[in-house]
Amino acid sequence: MNKWYLIKTKPRQEKKAKQNLENQDYRVFFPMVKINNKLVVLFPGYLFVQLNEKTQNWSPINSTKGVSHFVKFGLNFAKVPNSVIEFIKTNQHITADKLNNLNKFKPGDKVQISDGTFKDYTAIFKCYKSDERVILLMNLLGCEQSLSIKKESVIAL
Repeated sequence: MNKWYLIKTKPRQEKKAKQNLENQDYRVFFPMVKINNKLVVLFPGYLFVQLNEKTQNWSPINSTKGVSHFVKFGLNFAKVPNSVIEFIKTNQHITADKLNNLNKFKPGDKVQISDGTFKDYTAIFKCYKSDERVILLMNLLGCEQSLSIKKESVIAL
């Protein structure tokens, strides 16, 4: 029966490891997502390989260019359930959407507040405060004031 295993790659050599493993007829899953029009590795330094415990020769894997080693827990190779692989495959686009929206503003960006007391006011984006809030600079009464607001309440101009 085929099972998925976790492979540690050499630093920044995931693509090379994937290609070399596929050239040896191993089935490889290497999740990537598109963030700001750039393909980004979802799990840097790791990839998944599907192997048949009884019929496939595993020995070439550790000497494959780009591969560092099998991930182990104690003496056992790290097996990844099929359900986890399927979950990652079906949710890659959701992860990409979340990552794209995570840091869509940069310090100094001009933004508009879309709801609440300061609806339709413009401000300058300062920084992210947490997963759900941002800090904006607003000109109030002739002075620049910091304002903490929900991230969803801010749109780019």
